[in-house]
Amino acid sequence: MQHSKIISGIDIGSSKITTIIGQYFEQENRFNVIAVASSPAVGFRKGQIINLEQAAVTLTQSVESAERMAGLQINNAYVASAAAHIESFNNKGVVAVNNQNGEIAVEDIHRVIEATQTISLPTGKEILHIIPRDYTVDGQEGIIDPIGMTGSRLELEAHLILASTPAIKNIKKCLMDIGISINDLIYSGLAAAKSALTDTEKELGGALVDIGGSITTLTLFYESSPALSAVIPIGANNITNDIAIGLRFSLENAEKIKVQLGKVMENKKFEDEIELAHFGVINESQKKLSLQTTINGIIKPRLEEIFSIILGKIQNSGYYNLIPAGIVLTGGGALTVNAKEICSKIIGLPVRLSQPPSIGGMVDDVLSPAYTSAVGLLFYFLDDKRKFNFPTIGRSHHSFSNVFSKIKSLIKPLLP
Repeated sequence: MQHSKIISGIDIGSSKITTIIGQYFEQENRFNVIAVASSPAVGFRKGQIINLEQAAVTLTQSVESAERMAGLQINNAYVASAAAHIESFNNKGVVAVNNQNGEIAVEDIHRVIEATQTISLPTGKEILHIIPRDYTVDGQEGIIDPIGMTGSRLELEAHLILASTPAIKNIKKCLMDIGISINDLIYSGLAAAKSALTDTEKELGGALVDIGGSITTLTLFYESSPALSAVIPIGANNITNDIAIGLRFSLENAEKIKVQLGKVMENKKFEDEIELAHFGVINESQKKLSLQTTINGIIKPRLEEIFSIILGKIQNSGYYNLIPAGIVLTGGGALTVNAKEICSKIIGLPVRLSQPPSIGGMVDDVLSPAYTSAVGLLFYFLDDKRKFNFPTIGRSHHSFSNVFSKIKSLIKPLLP
């Protein structure tokens, strides 16, 4: 009988909460997706919890839907999250090698990683990830793994991702209350990169732009390690709002138009005006839609704003000329009509649209840019198993009390 392991992930997006359950076959080194379920992010705003009770209900709905689909119960998960409070910077640490013979040991690695944390953190912030980027031994730069090498001075440049302490505590509390133990809490840009970026793109230098509902994340890689992580509080929902205001439609109809517009334009060629029936929209006062007004007058300016902000952050980081692999677009907002073309024009780098990699199981349900981050959580498990492709240190979130909380929630209805 083939050995397999059940892996689960919860992607806390800005518009939906997605629970994914995968079955990992170790001998074949492959995943099957056995369940995926999403619930609207009620109780959340721009990736942050604004109502604990509603957020708990939303998470429960997503988790229980996936559990019913998979026919099993989950007690732990890898969790991805991003919000405007996320920020990052690169910092250096230096230590003297302890061993008398000068051989660098694991303890030296731990000490130099700790040295990169000797900074004054902003109020209410904590370190979510510490990702080693580049080791230097006695002036020799570009060392990937210094263990066993000889030297007297060990330096490290690390990428630090910071998050709001209250926001993290709220996520932990919410998941603990519904009986889910967090294997690891992950910045969603890193999770999405696991499934969206190729090893070549990470090594040469490339940037992943994940356009969600109300936020957009930017995760830039150089020499196989993240060098910039940023969150922009604008997303695809802003485009929906613009369409609703500009065309005087309901938000529901505006969303239908935004989602269907790219598909309609691909399948047929139209004059400037198109029947609203093509979008499944019924409007008594208006029968047709002007493509010129909708695409160039409403959608284009908002996309130009998003990509102009992305360009500014890349230029300010100093990596603009160091990412020849260009931009990889993902997230549900990446499917917006002309997003790829506008991104290429504004940023001036190669652009491609990403989808999650081919995996087994419920392929049709997850092979969309909207599920890139959720699928990436499954691949994050492989990094845990392999001690990470790029070493990273995060905070531990295991809690045995969560197991008892789950048991309590199950037997409570049976009590008198």
